[in-house]
Parts: sequence; C-alpha cells; structure tokens
Amino acid sequence: MIVALVSTALALPVLAAPRLAAPDAAAKKTLTAAIQAYHRLDLTAALNLFDAALDKYPTWKTAAGHRSACRATLGDVAGARSDAQLAAKLNPDDVVSYVARGQARLILKDYAGALVDFKAADEADRTAVYGPLGEGSVQSGQGRAREALQPLDEAIARDARCAAALLMRGSVKDRLHDYRGSVADYAAVAAINPRFSWAHFYRAKALRELKDYPGAQAALTAFLQAHPDYVEALYTRGNVRYLLNDYSGSIEDLTAVIGLDPRRGLAYVNRGQARAASGDKAGALSDLHKALELDSTRREKIQSAIDALNDSAAAAAPTKTAAESPKMAPSKGLPPAERNTGAEETQFIQ
Repeated sequence: MIVALVSTALALPVLAAPRLAAPDAAAKKTLTAAIQAYHRLDLTAALNLFDAALDKYPTWKTAAGHRSACRATLGDVAGARSDAQLAAKLNPDDVVSYVARGQARLILKDYAGALVDFKAADEADRTAVYGPLGEGSVQSGQGRAREALQPLDEAIARDARCAAALLMRGSVKDRLHDYRGSVADYAAVAAINPRFSWAHFYRAKALRELKDYPGAQAALTAFLQAHPDYVEALYTRGNVRYLLNDYSGSIEDLTAVIGLDPRRGLAYVNRGQARAASGDKAGALSDLHKALELDSTRREKIQSAIDALNDSAAAAAPTKTAAESPKMAPSKGLPPAERNTGAEETQFIQ
C-alpha cells in the first residue's frame, strides 16, 4: 500500500507555485518606515513593519536583509540567520538592496563581502547614513574599534538623529575606554528614543567606569523601571550603592540578584562586604563562606575578606571584664581603609 501511494504521488504532475508580484508601492513604503524605525532603535515597531512586509511578500530578499539586522539587535539569532541566508542571494541594484545584502553578509560573518556592499551603497548615495553605518558595523564586528570610529562619525554627521549609529559608536568608544564619549552617545540615544531603555544601562556602566556613582545609580534605576528582574543591572547597582556607602540598598539589590541567580558567587561576596560594612558580621561571614563554596577561582580574595573580618572581631574583643572596660562602639565591618580605599579593585570584586 505504501509503495502504491508513493507511486501515485510520483505520477502526479508538478504544479509550479504561483509567482508573487513584485512588492508594490505600499509595501515599499512599509519597508522604508521599518528601516526608519530601526534607525531610531524603535525595535518593536520596526519588527512589526518588517513582518508586515514579509508576510505579504515572503521571498522579498531586500526586506529580509534589513529585518535580519533588527532581529539580531533583538537577540533573535536564529531568525536573523534565516533572513540573512535568504538576503545573501540578492542581486542588488540600488542603495537599499546593497545595504540589505551587506547586513546579511555581516550576520553570516562574510566581512569582506559586507564591506563591498556597504561601500557600494555609499557610492550610490553620499548623503545617506547607510553606507558608513554599515562600514562601521563591519569594522566593529571584526574587533577593529579604532577603524570603526571614522565611518561612524561620518554616519552621525549625515544624520545626527540616527540612534543606531550613536549606539554603535558608544559601544566602540566603550571598548576604546573613551567613557565620556560613550556616555554622551548613549545619552543622545536616550534623548532620541526614550523608550530604548538599554541606553540607560550602557550609559550607567560607562558612568561607573568614570566613578560617577550617583549618575550610574540614577541611570540603572531608570533602566530597572523597565526591566526590574535584569540580573546584571541589579548586580551593578548593588555594587554602585556599596561604593556610595548605601549598604542597605546594596544588600537589597544583591539579595534580589541571589534570588534570581542563587549560584552567583560574586553576589554573595559583595553582599558579604555590604553586610560587614553595615555591622552585620555574622551575615557577612555566612555570605563569604557561601561564596567560597560557589567560586573556587577567587578563593584567595574571598578568604582574605573572611580573615579581615575575623581579625577585626578579634581586635574588638574585650580583654578585661565588662566592668573594667569602657564600652566599645559597634563594629562597622572592615576597617575604613579597607572599605574605602582599594575596595573596588581588591576586596569588592566586580
């Protein structure tokens, strides 16, 4: 019976799939709006518009190439790669299609091919942001941060409100340790699109590098309003609060981190330091011993923090009877020199 069914199936005439008409003017307008939304980093709106265009024209390679970049930015690796594989088959004939194939090649890590496409797009239109933004993306993707700056500067000179270019340049400046420059770029992104909350997170990390702890805390708090359970933001704010001597706030954030990621040894280390600084030696020692179980790679530093706590407790222990000895002030954990100088680099592990 199975053989008969297969034979019958093979005998049926093969019907060609109906050809879809080329994208009409309305579809092209939708694609333009999608690209503009992507450049503003209005990613949800951009994706919805790309989806609408591709739902109507599923084999539209140009739209797929641009959507691949949007999907990649949103973290949809599989979707971005699927789009890129379709768009890589393009035969470009204008700026938008050269950029589409360039984006596809970039995602597929064909950096040389992507650079050719982005340069062709730039040749086709010296006023558009597409070419230099693409070239900067290629250089950045290859780890060539310094080489990425010039085309990204050019992209922003052509369109100062291209949030995607500002975000890319901010990231490049971060890698070059130009934290003031990256802070300015991330602030510009947030001003262009306040809904892109990630600009606050990236800006906060750069501010922390500049030791602007109040600014970093404010930016992290703004980010956490949109992403209250994002572990990295809670962890970073917990550390920043410690450095601001807000030990109760630090303990609160690091407790939330441990609740979300109970095997994160550094969270126990840092909460232990905050508890020590607030006078809770028992809680501090408990956290530090837990950190020893979870993080064997930092045993020496963690043990050093435990020893410092034990030493301070021994030093504070009375050597006379209570009647003979003056009342001692409650301990604040580690001695001030250990809590406030070098804590960031040595004991307060990031």
